[in-house]
Amino acid sequence: MEQLQYVRIGRIINTHGNRGELKVVATTDFALERFAEQNKVFIKIHNQYQQFTIQNARMQQKFWLIKLTNIESISEAEVYKNCDLYADTTSMPELEEGQYFYKDIMGINVKDVNHGFLGSVTDIMSLGPNDVWTVQDKHGREILIPILKSTLVEVNLTTQVATVDLPEGLIDED
Repeated sequence: MEQLQYVRIGRIINTHGNRGELKVVATTDFALERFAEQNKVFIKIHNQYQQFTIQNARMQQKFWLIKLTNIESISEAEVYKNCDLYADTTSMPELEEGQYFYKDIMGINVKDVNHGFLGSVTDIMSLGPNDVWTVQDKHGREILIPILKSTLVEVNLTTQVATVDLPEGLIDED
């Protein structure tokens, strides 16, 4: 049997109501597709992936409220608070040129056209109109890079290097 590979699509931040709904922050650009009824999702708990089927999902403010099969009460749902929600990579949609999955960007090395190597991507924040990459440099400091057409020059997944052109003053110069 083929080993599944997983991509994180959300974070369970709380329960909702007393019938086992989960309150989820989406970490995918394809939330409508990912959280569609009857889709299979996986919750990673204690380093193991448990499979569930989505019964229903709906937006409430900036969160998703998701009802999964076999989670019928608030006490059953509480177990999964602060766990990550995953999909298997075989269900990934095709992307247009210049778009990338978060899983492909996490850990990639980032270099600036003027400053050279900056560090590696440790987190991606989806902040509405654009993402912001958190890059950790060799000294452990974090650099927040807004990913805009004007800052992102190139992403090379083969070499695992993203090239950026940072605006002046974005990073402290030592």
